Amino acid sequence: MAQLILCTSKTAETPFTFLNTKVEIYTYEELCFYIYNNTVLISKSSLSEKLFDWIREELGMEELADKLVGLMNKTAYAQDLLIEILNAGDYYTTEEVKTYTEAWQKYRKLDKMQRAKLKADGYLAYRRYIKAATFYDDIIKETNEDTDPIFLGNIYHNRAVAAANNMDLEDAKEYFMKAYEKNDNPDSLKSYFYIVAITEDTATLKNEIRYMGLPDEYLEEIMTEIGDSKDDVREMTIFAMLQRAAYNKMNKDMTDYDKRMDIILSELKDDFREQAI
Repeated sequence: MAQLILCTSKTAETPFTFLNTKVEIYTYEELCFYIYNNTVLISKSSLSEKLFDWIREELGMEELADKLVGLMNKTAYAQDLLIEILNAGDYYTTEEVKTYTEAWQKYRKLDKMQRAKLKADGYLAYRRYIKAATFYDDIIKETNEDTDPIFLGNIYHNRAVAAANNMDLEDAKEYFMKAYEKNDNPDSLKSYFYIVAITEDTATLKNEIRYMGLPDEYLEEIMTEIGDSKDDVREMTIFAMLQRAAYNKMNKDMTDYDKRMDIILSELKDDFREQAI
């Protein structure tokens, strides 16, 4: 899990794995934390006998497991099952569970595209780039002239991030520009230039910057930001690695550039193998 969690319950010998995010759960507290922060990624199909058996056998929470089985047999909503899990222990207070319930009710009132975006964003956060891209593509297909341009621009931006992390650099460049045209967000434009930096030479990048009506100092600003990024590329997303590699390329440090690109391609292959299952 990404956050330190104080666990007082039994630790499972065998973890439960949420297959769509590849997150492994070892304790009741971790299960609660995952539920609280990832509800949009939990479908009723994932709340199955396999999870209930794990709760019973690995956590020793037989009463909770029996309640969940009973609720499932009554064709309860997924929300009912999740709240039952949250209420079974003391990890979250009654007020926090109430807040969670209210948030879930608000989520259900969102329109189809808004709910889909939240799911896509969730997969993006877990680096499940192929799954995220699929959701973003479906949303884009559903849009029309009445769609809020800011919303659509944000969809294009995140779709570009997914593309960049899958090394679909031409698609990423196209999506970042579409994002900027819709949302007028400088972050989308800057990300577009990051992709130009990795795919083109310095002269082309300068011309692109001038074409957008930006001063030459903008190039220096971009490269300074990239240069200040993390040095430990193995803890970065592939898109962040690409930004760093662009910095190496622009500074003619081809040895480090080649090393970073090798790491990127290796990690991309590993990610693709996992996501293709």
